[in-house]
Amino acid sequence: MKQEMKIFPLQISDLSEVERLMSDIGVSEEGRKIMAPKAVFRAFKIKNVSAKAANIIKQEMLSLGAEAAVDRKILFNEKETDIIIVGTLSQLRRLVEKLKLQPFGLKEIALELEVTLKNLSKKEYTFFARGRELKITKPIICGIINLTPDSFSKDGLLAGINERKASFIHKEITNLVMKKVGEMVENGAKIIDLGGESTRPYAKPIDEEEEIKRVIPYLKVIRKEFPDLFLSIDTYKYRIAKEAVNEGVDIINDITALRKSPLILSLIKKYKLGCVLMHMKGEPQTMQMSSYYQNDVVEEILQFLRARVEVCLKEGVDTRQIMIDPGIGFGKTVENNLEILNRLAQFKSLGLPIFLGISRKSFIGKILNLEVEERLIGTIASLVISVVKGANVLRVHDVKEAYQALRMADRILNN
Repeated sequence: MKQEMKIFPLQISDLSEVERLMSDIGVSEEGRKIMAPKAVFRAFKIKNVSAKAANIIKQEMLSLGAEAAVDRKILFNEKETDIIIVGTLSQLRRLVEKLKLQPFGLKEIALELEVTLKNLSKKEYTFFARGRELKITKPIICGIINLTPDSFSKDGLLAGINERKASFIHKEITNLVMKKVGEMVENGAKIIDLGGESTRPYAKPIDEEEEIKRVIPYLKVIRKEFPDLFLSIDTYKYRIAKEAVNEGVDIINDITALRKSPLILSLIKKYKLGCVLMHMKGEPQTMQMSSYYQNDVVEEILQFLRARVEVCLKEGVDTRQIMIDPGIGFGKTVENNLEILNRLAQFKSLGLPIFLGISRKSFIGKILNLEVEERLIGTIASLVISVVKGANVLRVHDVKEAYQALRMADRILNN
C-alpha cells in the first residue's frame, strides 16, 4: 500500500505570499501578523561600521537568534568594518528597535534599516506626473519614439531622410509618428518616450536648435491627439525640456540624472513633472571607456542614485515624482549589465519605481552574436527576468511583443 505524501516544499518570496499560505490553512488574521514575518528572510551588508558598533550589532543579532558576520580581526583593532546580517523580518524589526537605543551611530543605522525593510516590501507605487496619477500595480510599458537619423536600434523615424528635410515638420513624418504612437497605445503602452538625439555609445551631441526641430513639432501633435497619454521627453538639455513642457510633456527622462542641466529641476518642481534619474559613467561619446568600477558595480550605482534622489528632495520634489534607472549599457560592460539585471531587486531598497531600458541593447547582441534587428527574443527574455527581479516600467521598441510577454509573466507571478 502506497504511503500518502505528507511533506510539500513551499516557495516563499515575500510577506504577502506567506500570509496567503497561512490563510489557506485557516490561520487567523492575528496569527498571520505574528507568524508571517518569521518566515521571510532578508540579508543586508552594512558598510563602514566602527568596531564598537559592529560588536554591538553582532551581540544583538545573536540574542535574537539571527546572525551577523564580521571581520575576524575586529576583536583586535578599532578599524571600521563591513557587516553582513541575516535574519527573518521579525528578527530584523526587533533589531531596529534595539539599535535605536544604542550609541556609536547605531540609531542612524537602525533608521536606515527600518526604511529599507519597508521599501523592499513595496509591490505597488503611485507615480505623479504633471498633477496626474499613474498607478503602478503591474509592469508598465513605455514605448520608444526615436526622432533621429542615427539611432542604434535602427528604428529612428528620421533615418534615411535628408537632414534639411528632417529639420522641419512635414506630412510624411507626422503620419509615420502618429501611426506608430497609435499602434503602441493600442498594444498596451502607458507612456511614450520621445527623443531627438541619439545617446548610443560614441554618439556626438547635436545642437539645441536641431533637437527642437526634430522633437517639438511631433510632441505637439501627439499631445493634441492623445491628451490622456503620459508623454516623456528623453533629454538632458534645459532648453529642450522647457520647450517640451510648454507643449504638455509630463515626464523628463534624463540620462545624466539632472547633472548636466540642474535648471531642469526648477521645471520639475514648478510643473510637478515626473522624472527618471539614470546612472551613466561619462557621456555617450566616452561612456564605454569609463566602464571600470573600483568596487561593487551595484553598490556604486545605488549610492549614485540615492545621492541624486536626495538632490531632488532638497529642491522640493516629491518622491512620488521620481523613478530610478540603473542605466543598462551606459558605461557598463556586458558583465556589468548582467550583474545589474541579476541583482535588480536590490534597487527596490530606494523605494522608487525601477525604470529600465534594455530593448535591443548591445549586450544582447554580444551574447547571442546578433545584429540589432534580430534581438527581439533576447530582449523579451531579459524583460521577463527583469520583471521577476522587480522592474516596474520597461522602455521598449517592440511594444506588442513586450506587452504580451510581461502580461504573461505578471499573471504567473501574481496568479
